[in-house]
Amino acid sequence: MLAATLLATSGALTGCLATTIVAGAGAAASVAHDERSLGTRIDDAAIAAKIDARLIAEEDLPSRWISAEVIEGNVLLTGHLPRQDQIDRAIQICRDTRGVRSVRSEIKLGAPRAKRLIADTTITTNVKRKLFNDKEVSGFTVHVETVDGKVYLQGIVNNELQRQRAATLARSVEGVTSVVNMLRVRR
Repeated sequence: MLAATLLATSGALTGCLATTIVAGAGAAASVAHDERSLGTRIDDAAIAAKIDARLIAEEDLPSRWISAEVIEGNVLLTGHLPRQDQIDRAIQICRDTRGVRSVRSEIKLGAPRAKRLIADTTITTNVKRKLFNDKEVSGFTVHVETVDGKVYLQGIVNNELQRQRAATLARSVEGVTSVVNMLRVRR
């Protein structure tokens, strides 16, 4: 018990730095393998930043419970919000953001349960691990979100085989209830 507490405490104290280092390394590797052009990646990042800023600025919107993923101007909203009017507001914020081509909301009504959030994070991690270890699909090009066991795959892959392989790998992860495959094959 003491060892676990010390480990958790040391992790909490160094977590920000470790997260920054890991996120930075992951982002650099991801950029190197992302099938989108540099301009599109920059545009998507700018759109996502604008959406995040606007969601955070809303006083009556617990934005920490939702996530906006942007691929080629197409927004996927996932997570939970307590009320339908908050979901509608989050969707409208996305639609009103310059550069957004479409918005798909998969936001669930209600507050998330801590146990479910942990399970979803574990599922996302395990799906990404399978993608990174696979010889057919690059884990760098597939964006993964999980809400209530439902896995959303987004990004651009080279061919239909990779698109299907990513979905198959995601389905094989324990705890996955379904897979929404929004991967697009590169033109």
